[in-house]
Amino acid sequence: MLLKTFRTLLTAAAAALLMSGCGSEESTSDPQQPVSRPVPATPPRPQGLNKIVEQMDPDGKAMHLTATSPAGKKFQASIGDEVEIPDEFPDDVPIFPGSTPMASMLAPDEGIIVTFKSGEKQQDIFDFYQSSLVEGGWVLLEEPMFQSPLSLDAVKDDRKVSVVVTGTEGDARISVIVIPVI
Repeated sequence: MLLKTFRTLLTAAAAALLMSGCGSEESTSDPQQPVSRPVPATPPRPQGLNKIVEQMDPDGKAMHLTATSPAGKKFQASIGDEVEIPDEFPDDVPIFPGSTPMASMLAPDEGIIVTFKSGEKQQDIFDFYQSSLVEGGWVLLEEPMFQSPLSLDAVKDDRKVSVVVTGTEGDARISVIVIPVI
């Protein structure tokens, strides 16, 4: 359910960003001949959510979405250059030093995802999380949820954390997903 909710919010965020940041022209294989296509007035509404409120920061560097489920639960997502780490992000989950949050999604009672960017080497970031989680009392699991060479899962108390490190040399992305264990 958590990943489905986050996919829905991510779809809404991506659609809204595309709508706010893209022009109405699309280039063809011949850059001298642009092809005009109409742009819908509003992005399509993701299924399963009653209300979506989008808000762009005044400086245009981040967008925030709040969605309400049919059951009345509010889900929040932020994406952009100046995203803040949500207050609900657990204190015992490490944050790679010098990394900057670029996206976050919060689903109350279901979990939180924060994606960071870093200029450091992917392996160094992965090694940091592997050792820091163990030092913080997390137990590493042998089978990570994601099939990536640089991913790991750990559990502590009634929570599970998944860390996935991707990107290119000098431009790494770190996704940290914290969910309750049922």
